[in-house]
Amino acid sequence: MPDPVPAATVILLRPASPFEVLLVERNGRGMFGDIVVFPGGRVDDIDVGSRPGLEDDGAHRRAAIRELAEETGILLTPDGVMPVPDVKGLAFYDWLGGRETGDARLVLVSRWVTPEYSPRRYDTRFYLASCTDPPPVRIDSHELVGHVWQSPHDALERHDAGHARMILPTLAHLRWLARRSSPEDALESARGADGRTLIRPEKVEDGSLLPIHMPAEGVS
Repeated sequence: MPDPVPAATVILLRPASPFEVLLVERNGRGMFGDIVVFPGGRVDDIDVGSRPGLEDDGAHRRAAIRELAEETGILLTPDGVMPVPDVKGLAFYDWLGGRETGDARLVLVSRWVTPEYSPRRYDTRFYLASCTDPPPVRIDSHELVGHVWQSPHDALERHDAGHARMILPTLAHLRWLARRSSPEDALESARGADGRTLIRPEKVEDGSLLPIHMPAEGVS
């Protein structure tokens, strides 16, 4: 069986009525083609730096910050967000220079490990972050074809109506977010969830997946 590839995802929230989440639509290529997801991607060697290993949460946080910046042009900083030029990979870190990033503002909400029977596996950490005045989104046109700021409820309705294809981790987080009253409520619900966030979906006899339990709840 293949080893899971380390990956990181950012669930970025902004205040609205009560709040919206940033979603991006991937192009039609590859395993996740034509689906709506949160910004994110794999942890690369340039994110690991001098601290290698899958258990390095710092590498996942750096990857989450980088992927958000590369895919949407939004850099999370200690004080808020700022726009990023179209730079990727090592070029992103070269552009970053001595700027501080908002790694500490990322709140781990869950960690998903793809089942062992899958042909391609990922070990993905999902982080929450919130901002009040994000710059205009500049999507990576190589990987993405669109984006939307949308309430979790409206995003789920769009999926149910067949207007947006989503996979289980995206749906589970949107359903969890739909029960939160504000960005602050979502962040507070996720804080301290380390150790209770590992999710390993498994198929049951009818082909469906076992229920997903998210932080601060008994059911998803």
